[in-house]
Amino acid sequence: MEELKNYGHQHPLLMLNEEQLLGNGNGVVDCSRCGEKVSAPCFSCVECSGFYLHKTCAQAPLELNHPFHRHHPLLLLQTPPYTSYTRCVCDFCDET
Repeated sequence: MEELKNYGHQHPLLMLNEEQLLGNGNGVVDCSRCGEKVSAPCFSCVECSGFYLHKTCAQAPLELNHPFHRHHPLLLLQTPPYTSYTRCVCDFCDET
């Protein structure tokens, strides 16, 4: 069973196949990174109930450089830094 340790989550994540995902007892689950419905193969936290990630979301970088934002890298945050906003809006394209 594949294990992932570098996602940015405090516990190890284990790869689940379709049978393991369906047998988890939680029914349909959402990805803790993108919010979309999860399908196998996916990762699940060995200690946190309800923490799931698509394989592609788990393998996506936590930091990236973008030509529209050259001053420093962009970081993926687990929780929004601003509690007064319900969503973040791009200053360049005005999309969420």
